[in-house]
Amino acid sequence: MTLDALIFSNSRNYRRSRHFIFWFAWILYYATVSALLWKSEYGFMKAFVESFMEVTVSTPLDMLFCYFIIYYLLPQFLFRGRYIAMVLLWVLASFVIIIAFELYFYYCVPFIRELNGMPVPMPRKNIMGNFFSLFSQINMEGCLAAAIKLGKLWYIKQQEVELLKEEKAKNEAEVEKGHTQPFFLADILERVEQVSEQKPSQMPVLMKKIKSLLVYALYENNLGTIAIAKELQLLNEYIELSKATASNPVEITLYTEGDMMANRIAPFIILPVTENAFKHVSLLATEHKKLHINISADNGNFNMRLTWNKPPDTSTLTNGSNIILQNISRRLNLIYPQSHELKVLIEVDQVIISLYINLRKAITK
Repeated sequence: MTLDALIFSNSRNYRRSRHFIFWFAWILYYATVSALLWKSEYGFMKAFVESFMEVTVSTPLDMLFCYFIIYYLLPQFLFRGRYIAMVLLWVLASFVIIIAFELYFYYCVPFIRELNGMPVPMPRKNIMGNFFSLFSQINMEGCLAAAIKLGKLWYIKQQEVELLKEEKAKNEAEVEKGHTQPFFLADILERVEQVSEQKPSQMPVLMKKIKSLLVYALYENNLGTIAIAKELQLLNEYIELSKATASNPVEITLYTEGDMMANRIAPFIILPVTENAFKHVSLLATEHKKLHINISADNGNFNMRLTWNKPPDTSTLTNGSNIILQNISRRLNLIYPQSHELKVLIEVDQVIISLYINLRKAITK
């Protein structure tokens, strides 16, 4: 277990480990501080045991408030620009937690004090002073949790920017080419090799699909344009191969609209865009991986939209897939200069790639 993986990995085991370490350190800190304040009257160890029990019982309330902020308020309100609603819900949650803490002080603390042979606290008379003290304390904790979460997201974005700069510099040094390299064939062949050892009965069907993709990559890639229907046929072959060879299941849905036979597009546009998205989805540390693909073509206008889910605090970049996307961008600039638009929108819990092409303005061989 490395420190980087412990802090940033979205693997369930790593997440549980870092949260356990944080809250255990939280309990130790507050128990130690309280014990140091009481050690002159009761001795350090007795005061520490009593404080440890009190803080352990009350910490679930702190956890509930902090997790409500970072896993609900931040992604659903702050990141979506709904600031007023977020503040109102934050304040409302503060009142609820204050009531819960008052019940804890009234019912739990006396029991723990008696159990450890320590005096039961007297009822507090300064209600307003106690309210504002609790309000400031729990909101300080909420702000700390939010700061940690936002700081982590900021660091991830900075890493993404540096990665993009490196990839850009590396790709600018290459010679501009009109053909996109078929990266997906090498990846699929490697995965098929693994499947052949585990499920040899599937090999005849998989090899038939690979043959179609190989013929496409070697011959039809050199054509000026092909019918979108042909690209979609190969796209379905790729999706089926990807599903069959993926180590973790990915739910892929494909929706098409328009006359795909009449509209023609340069080869190796649709397939690499999908390959890029599939790479991202397959590498995500999440249980339910979903990729939605929408393609429409009408009167020379082509639109493609890919959407996939991601954990909120997961980086959206992987080396290989971004090289693919940059290759696609260069190919579009060569064949459809000033007549296409490729956008990547990174939201809190999903990534969206949209591509528009004016098919009538292609520069073909």
